[in-house]
Amino acid sequence: MKLQEGKLQDRVAIIFGGTSGLGEATAKAYANEGAKVVVTGRDDSDGDRIVNDIKNKNQEAIFVKADVSKGSEIQAVIDKALETYGQIDILYNGAGIHDGYDNAVELEEDFYDKLMAINVKAPYLASKAVIPYFLKQGHGTIINVGSQATQMAGPGGSAYVTSKHAMLGFTKQLAFDFGSKGIKVNMISPGFIETPMTEGIDDERLNRIPAQRAGKPEEIAALAVFLASDDSNYMHGANVFMDGGWVLGRK
Repeated sequence: MKLQEGKLQDRVAIIFGGTSGLGEATAKAYANEGAKVVVTGRDDSDGDRIVNDIKNKNQEAIFVKADVSKGSEIQAVIDKALETYGQIDILYNGAGIHDGYDNAVELEEDFYDKLMAINVKAPYLASKAVIPYFLKQGHGTIINVGSQATQMAGPGGSAYVTSKHAMLGFTKQLAFDFGSKGIKVNMISPGFIETPMTEGIDDERLNRIPAQRAGKPEEIAALAVFLASDDSNYMHGANVFMDGGWVLGRK
């Protein structure tokens, strides 16, 4: 009897920011659904660990070390994916850093530039690099990662909130420009999720969320599977909040 194929069977997915948190969970979820996964990040040990976890389940993955603030290293990831698997079907732009809630006066210019390079410029460069391949093959999916800061002030400082608002505009424009050419672009905006970036969130803040808890990376990964699969083919330029209802009654 033929085994049921996964929702992403034989597709090739690049996961930028794939060595921890949401990126790690997404890489493993994609592999579970039959995708061949290219995991990227700056830490060799985490990258190797995640790839080994995937391969131990008889699934396919490689790790490519990359600093997404450097355009040449983003291009090297694209080149390695094509060299290894011969195609790219899914781009997940998940790399990001936080600014510690600094306002515009407190924030140092050097850190502002670093955050924008990782949170905004890197997704632009990665998208710019893969879209020609998507156009050639007639299909492709881009998933950008926002946050509560995609919609409002407060979940970060001056640079972080600016970067996530910028990514929403970028997502919409990509969908507008390339949706008619077979390229699907959407955005996930998580709330408080149990990741290294959200360590130390206090119970008082969580109690103001309707769900009364932080989310799990695996829950966000399940949404990322949906947005990468054919089940979401009529979604273009959407920003999907998965935040336990946090933005509904923010105080």
